Amino acid sequence: MNKNLIKVYERDASGFEGRALDVVFPRNVVEVCRIVANTKRIVVRGGGSGLVGGCVPQNGLDVVLDLSKMDKIYGFDNERKTVEVEAGVILDELQGYLGRFGLEFPVKPSSHAIATIGGMIATDAVGSRAIKYGKTSNWVKWVDVVDCYGELYRKGITELSDYCGMEGITGVVVRACLKLSSVKKRSASLVRVESLEEVIGLVRNLKMDANISMIEFFDKQVSEWLELGKVYSLIVEREGESLEGDNREWVVGAEYDRLMSLRDRVGPVLSGKELLIYEDPKVLLDRSDKLIAWCEAKGVPVFGHIGVGIFHPRFRKDQKELVSEMMKLVKRLGGQISGEHGIGVLKKEFVDANDKKILINVKKRTDSLNKFNLGKVI
Repeated sequence: MNKNLIKVYERDASGFEGRALDVVFPRNVVEVCRIVANTKRIVVRGGGSGLVGGCVPQNGLDVVLDLSKMDKIYGFDNERKTVEVEAGVILDELQGYLGRFGLEFPVKPSSHAIATIGGMIATDAVGSRAIKYGKTSNWVKWVDVVDCYGELYRKGITELSDYCGMEGITGVVVRACLKLSSVKKRSASLVRVESLEEVIGLVRNLKMDANISMIEFFDKQVSEWLELGKVYSLIVEREGESLEGDNREWVVGAEYDRLMSLRDRVGPVLSGKELLIYEDPKVLLDRSDKLIAWCEAKGVPVFGHIGVGIFHPRFRKDQKELVSEMMKLVKRLGGQISGEHGIGVLKKEFVDANDKKILINVKKRTDSLNKFNLGKVI
């Protein structure tokens, strides 16, 4: 393959770079099985939107398996609300297909325009509506997996944890059956808050409403950059009609779309300010004020899915010592070092020793030839 084209596959959205031996583009499951059976080291790639180097090849020895040409949607069942898809299907394209039937796949990461279903399964993607719909794995009925010998197996709900969220170190997910949800009538409200104490109290109350599907948080610095004023801001999404007696302004239509676009703008705005290290710790709501306060004290802008405790502090490349300091704080708060992006290469040093042992055992059991995504996660 052309060396200049190979270089495109030697990095992901994190900017982390490696070196590939080759890149291959299977068009169907039979080709995947053949390639896997005859290749010593494999890195599977979806949309390349990962932020931890999870699909970056290493040491010039890895063959990148690009599944983008495996993009068929089939097996749609309107009554059961399920659809079967190949791993290379892009989320927004799937939503366009399902929208004709009043259905959707309800997990929505910010990379929805380029994220593939295979990549979402590999990282067990969460997204902005996690408060109501949870993770990708909550919406997967089964997956078809190619193992290290090039054999194809179907894995049901009891075995999904060996592949969902394992970042491609256990096998190649080539197809999946997804559960679907009816498209809901949605409205949104922008709430400006002066104090962290008020933020925590408001979020706690909002979570008691089963129809709240999104609570996105922006700190004062991020809010100012988004031209929302120097205040804490929340974008709240609700499904169905607004509550009687609720004095918030709930918008629909074009104004709703404008609010939703604010969330998608955050990443590019912060990247434009050279804040290129993108973390995703997860902490309990009642402890999140400590994480936010630490970020403010260090001058680190932060936003995120506060309803489920996933935050996105953004750092400059010369602030890696601050990243380590933040990870120690997250562990002291009883949190997780990654709420949705995964471990990949860039977070390996922060993985707890006991968690690492569990991951190593799963890797040995599922990939006895030690073939898939070496140097990642463990």
